[in-house]
Amino acid sequence: MATRPHERRSIWRVGPESTWTTVLPVAFIIASLISLVILPLVVARHTARMRSEITTFAEPARRTASDMQVKLAAELDNIIAFQVTGQLHFHDKYISLVQQQARDYGELAKLTPKLDEQVDRDFAALIAQTNRWHTGVQQEEFLRAPMPAEVFAHRLFERHPSYEKALDAASSLQADIQQAIDDRLYSIRDAEQWNMSLTIILTLLALTSAMLVAGLGRQMRLLAREAMARRRDAEREATDAKIARAAAEREERRAAFLAAAGQELTASLDFAETIAALARLYVPNLGELCAIDLADSDGTLRRAAVRHRDPERDAALQPHAGSAIGQVPDAVANVMAERQPRIFEATMELVAYVAGEPAPEPRSMMAVPLVSRGQTLGVVTVIAPQSRVFAQEDAALAGELARHGSLAIDNARLYLESQQAVRAREEVLAIVSHDLRNPLNAIMLAVQLMQEDTPSEEVETIELSAQRMRRLIEDLLDVTRLEGGKQLPIEPAPLEVRPLLQEIHELFKTQAAASSITLRYDAGDDVPPVYADHHRVTQVLSNLVGNSMKFTPPGGRIDYRARPDGDQVCFTVSDTGPGIPHKNLKDIFNPYWQAKRTARLGAGLGLPIAKGIVEAHGGKIWAESEPGKGTTFYFTLPVARVASAVGSPAHSTR
Repeated sequence: MATRPHERRSIWRVGPESTWTTVLPVAFIIASLISLVILPLVVARHTARMRSEITTFAEPARRTASDMQVKLAAELDNIIAFQVTGQLHFHDKYISLVQQQARDYGELAKLTPKLDEQVDRDFAALIAQTNRWHTGVQQEEFLRAPMPAEVFAHRLFERHPSYEKALDAASSLQADIQQAIDDRLYSIRDAEQWNMSLTIILTLLALTSAMLVAGLGRQMRLLAREAMARRRDAEREATDAKIARAAAEREERRAAFLAAAGQELTASLDFAETIAALARLYVPNLGELCAIDLADSDGTLRRAAVRHRDPERDAALQPHAGSAIGQVPDAVANVMAERQPRIFEATMELVAYVAGEPAPEPRSMMAVPLVSRGQTLGVVTVIAPQSRVFAQEDAALAGELARHGSLAIDNARLYLESQQAVRAREEVLAIVSHDLRNPLNAIMLAVQLMQEDTPSEEVETIELSAQRMRRLIEDLLDVTRLEGGKQLPIEPAPLEVRPLLQEIHELFKTQAAASSITLRYDAGDDVPPVYADHHRVTQVLSNLVGNSMKFTPPGGRIDYRARPDGDQVCFTVSDTGPGIPHKNLKDIFNPYWQAKRTARLGAGLGLPIAKGIVEAHGGKIWAESEPGKGTTFYFTLPVARVASAVGSPAHSTR
């Protein structure tokens, strides 16, 4: 008896919501990131193994058990038909069904041990019940010759319980195989924390199974009259299943192709390589010849890439790449204006537009626009091989590929522009810093001579301004090095901490007194020397203390101290200013970033340079702040004896 295949839909949604705040411990952040990497891998491996068992063992076993149930159901049809009509082909059909069941037994014997013990027991029960039924058929001689109707009905009534048990055994086997499949699905869905969805799905499956069993019971009473109708339904459903399976396979191949295309298109940010990769995806996968034309800033189309399936023709077309296109066919222009893929029969004009020469015979052709961020980047034109006509399915696939390609081309173009902008900025910084140094050195020399001859406050102001200009030039050069991925040059040596803090105090005490700010420092007697560059560490502390001076109001306090921390010394600089909003803590170490209220108090380079100096020493720097209660900066430096044991060459980059 044929059973209808059931479509099961599983809704998978992975949406872990993680709340990240800057006040969380660093250890928690690391553990969370590791979990986000490891857990999907573990779940993926588990679900892959479960799906492999389903597709390799369980599903073939279920289909075989279903076929056996259908064949058992057909046996009685053939017995009744033989007794009613006396035609031998019903006898032969019964023998064929028994032989097919024997082959199914062999197939199930290989598959059921790999499922579970209950399936094995049901399989053994099925063999016993079907053997008992087949033995009864032979004993009652149902297939030897037609019997009188009363005799046949009486004997069939006596043997019918064994037939019912055989059907029940086949149904139980199929149900338990289905249960084994469901168990693996439970494991997959439990791993992905969809218990509620699984419960609903399994409940629906149970109700559906109950309805099917009830329907089977009713249909058993109508077997004789509905045998032919059931066979026709089974054939129609088998045809539908083949069509659906072919459609699913096509969709799977399409998804795999698009996934591989996405990976290939994003493998490189090189602009030319991205366009060439897109052309390789269109030819030979979709057509015989394709051309990719991109729009310049003035709207002119330029041939960015052209590719032919034939290597010789491809080499002949390459000289056309990069050339501007004078006349764009109306059909291609309409595709770019409408931003929709279009299929049409290529005219001589269209083929010449793509290949540079007309085709000897009509060809199917499609044009696909390249659109990204609401802008039309260009168009891809594809010509089909001979004797092939593009369908809407091809246009949909080409459009999806164009969407991936448009995004990749746009990203590559933006990356190219950003690289050009970075190089231009670096060149400007280098030129400015170099050209400013010469006149600045002359100013400094003149100021020193003026101080020796006629010292005055005006001369001192000029000297301070010149020193600030020199410091700003050095900061620009340091930031340029950091943005280029280099470490700042340092010359580490053993350095006492307390004199260093006292030096900073002497440097800022006058400014603190003028601003009515209390400036205090502290270094315990147990603080060991650090292995660091004196000038660079002074620069870090000066930047941090100077930054606190900007924010601390009159009457406030700035404390900076040093404490031993294992193999490092931890420095802290705290103030009683307004604090930094949590949303800005991640930005304060970015070059040129400044809070709005201090946007005119500097260039925004002090904290990024401090970060670069600390990291060049092998330490780390961070900040903690609570709005309204001030800000504390922390940074660490290695202890001198530890650093010397490691070796100074690893730290010196000069």
